[in-house]
Amino acid sequence: MMKLTNVGGVTPMLDGTRMKDFLTRLKNLPYADGTTHEKRIGDILDEYGIDHTYQPNGSQCFPDYEIPTRWGNIKLECKSSKDAKPMYNSGRPHADGLYVFTSKGNGTTLFWGDDILTLDKRELYDRMLLEMKDVLLRYQSLPEWQDDRGFDFYLREMYYQKGKADKTNYFTHKDRHTCEQNVFNFFK
Repeated sequence: MMKLTNVGGVTPMLDGTRMKDFLTRLKNLPYADGTTHEKRIGDILDEYGIDHTYQPNGSQCFPDYEIPTRWGNIKLECKSSKDAKPMYNSGRPHADGLYVFTSKGNGTTLFWGDDILTLDKRELYDRMLLEMKDVLLRYQSLPEWQDDRGFDFYLREMYYQKGKADKTNYFTHKDRHTCEQNVFNFFK
């Protein structure tokens, strides 16, 4: 049974009010480059006395911070960009990830990964990737695939957003406030 006097390793208890205060601090952060953004968030976690693990899966892996709380383990990812949309590269937004995205000239916003990339789209991507891997395996099994230099091929996922600002700008998007409110509502 969890001790309610020390939820998530925090004294005083990390209740909904303190969590919302913490999130408000994050949302009010000014723009900073990626490393500085991550450090600022770590400093705020420390200031609040919130137990956390920095880069639990390594420096290039999700998440940047893992935070044990009464709501479960929060996987917090820090994103920074000079543009109004973050870059995801080969790792699409994680459905269970809490993102703190800061953008030069736009400020900072919060969102859950599943609020910006739907389950339907994730399933579509997964089906496509399975088909692409099947095609690759079929070609790799051909005798002529082998050569005396050891050349091979691998598929690399690359996720990006395209379109006009109404689709890609996280700060003017029609769902921005809904996404932010979903973050705050989770911690009731």
